[in-house]
Amino acid sequence: MKIIPTKYFQNDVRFYVRKKKFLKIDADIKTVTDELEQGNLVGDKMDGLNLPVNTAAYKVRVANSSTNVGKSHGFRIIYYVVIDEKIYLVTIYSKKDDIRIVSDKQIEQLIKILIEPETPEEA
Repeated sequence: MKIIPTKYFQNDVRFYVRKKKFLKIDADIKTVTDELEQGNLVGDKMDGLNLPVNTAAYKVRVANSSTNVGKSHGFRIIYYVVIDEKIYLVTIYSKKDDIRIVSDKQIEQLIKILIEPETPEEA
């Protein structure tokens, strides 16, 4: 599987790195991307989203190892799986940082804006 972080995801990571409470965020993300690269779709499939056929979005809980609080108070990573074995990292947010939490509708919009325009250019 090919893992593609979107610009929005990269900006989210930079946001948390600047907060200085999330110094190990790259290692925390790597635990998820390693699983995804092996073809293991970790996390929970997000039902009810209006996405193209044969695609899916997932939400995975990730522990924040910088604070040692476990998955329930760690990060959420939203990723989008496309049929041709590409996985787009859409967004990441901290469970404790309510201002960054996104709704299902916002996730749909992010996928449409950030991912679908990129797909034809890569073909």
